[in-house]
Amino acid sequence: MNTQLTDLMQKATENLEPVTPDLLERSVTQGLRLRRRRTALLTASGAGAVLATAGLIAGGIHVLGSPADAAVAGSPVPLTKPSTKPSVKPTPATKPVGVTPKQTLATLRSLLEAPGRTLSAPETWGGGDYAGAAYVVDDGHGAARVDVMISGGGEQNPCVPARTGCKTLPDGSVLFTSKESPEYSDSRQKQYSVVSNLVVLYRHDGRNINLTSYNGPAEKGKQHTRPTPILSVADLTTLAKSTAWKLPSAKAGK
Repeated sequence: MNTQLTDLMQKATENLEPVTPDLLERSVTQGLRLRRRRTALLTASGAGAVLATAGLIAGGIHVLGSPADAAVAGSPVPLTKPSTKPSVKPTPATKPVGVTPKQTLATLRSLLEAPGRTLSAPETWGGGDYAGAAYVVDDGHGAARVDVMISGGGEQNPCVPARTGCKTLPDGSVLFTSKESPEYSDSRQKQYSVVSNLVVLYRHDGRNINLTSYNGPAEKGKQHTRPTPILSVADLTTLAKSTAWKLPSAKAGK
């Protein structure tokens, strides 16, 4: 029996060729390819299952309201005790009051207007915590520039240290004045001969009003039109003390 089985096996395989290295390599490669594909499919299936599970959990959380309200499977859902604390709404911060150049220009015009005067060349700059405005004023004796700058603070007190032209007012503010100061410190002063009167009203909270009057239509670059500025120091002081000015909020720390 054993002999017959051996003979039959030899006859069945005597005409078969041995496995070549090339065939073996191709078989191994195909096996690896199939294994990778199967691994990828299994991974995708696993990821799908995870996503499905996550979807179910998310759905449950959405229905219950939050993870803290979600109960463990098989256990009763605890009742959430309503809060007895009243809801407190935050108080909105007060926005600092600003000033617009347009407002400052309108105020300057109202203070400068007088019989026999004409105002031209309006100019504005700044905005928010400071604003500037200017006009060229002509009273029939020569056109001259007048400008104002209003600030919410941040500038140095002109009377610290104390100097000539400083005066402390009853309300604690400081008034600094300068009369007929030349605009140039070189030979151009002789050419243009522009001088100015200046008044600075520096309030105790740091806010200030600066008014300047010239004897020409511009601060620099144009010839003077009159021997002295169109507004005197006394005139500018009266303007600075006017309650018509709209001032910005004082800056923090001032």
